[in-house]
Amino acid sequence: MPKIARNIDIKTNLEKIYNILIDGEQTVKWNPIVNEITLLEEQKYLLKSTIGDMTINKIEKVKDVYVKWRMEQSDLNSMGYILEEKLPISKVELWVEFENKTLKKKFKEAADLTLEGLKKYVEFIETGGNIKEYDK
Repeated sequence: MPKIARNIDIKTNLEKIYNILIDGEQTVKWNPIVNEITLLEEQKYLLKSTIGDMTINKIEKVKDVYVKWRMEQSDLNSMGYILEEKLPISKVELWVEFENKTLKKKFKEAADLTLEGLKKYVEFIETGGNIKEYDK
């Protein structure tokens, strides 16, 4: 199964990044490819995005280490973030697994946009910005 991984350094602690990643309501605010998230039932969400709509059916997480989602009805099989702290920087890796190799370029672009959106959002918060006023 094809897999891509992209990385970015963000000047903050892992706890802040982890808490942002696991909060679906915040995802809509900072992630430029996510348009809407709807809770369907516990641990199951409908996500509408610029790369297609998908059902997230399983979430695995270890605090400040990683978050992983499995998808249904999507070109993505799974995706996740791996977090590594090297103070004052946190390294964030976003990876995605998919079947259709022709979508590799599209997913790389989406991953880059997602990581840049996360970094911009965190930097906004770190400089004292109010998340209610943030505009992705």
